Amino acid sequence: MGQVFRSKRGYCVAVNSNDHSPAHVHTYGRGLDARFGLNCPEGPIEYWDHEGPWKMKHLNELGEEIADEIDACCAEWRRVHG
Repeated sequence: MGQVFRSKRGYCVAVNSNDHSPAHVHTYGRGLDARFGLNCPEGPIEYWDHEGPWKMKHLNELGEEIADEIDACCAEWRRVHG
């Protein structure tokens, strides 16, 4: 797993090494997992799905943070998956 950044609420935003295309990130923390499509190189970010009792407010905030870090997220996807 290649961590890209830690969100304001403390969730890990990462690219998994044993994952599949298309480019996306997972967000982990507090027993929760959500996935967002990246649409590299410029977005838009797409919320895909989640596990656990996420609040939509937090998912929306994460999507905004991922959009702000789209360059780093796409670069990590390319580093891990080529």
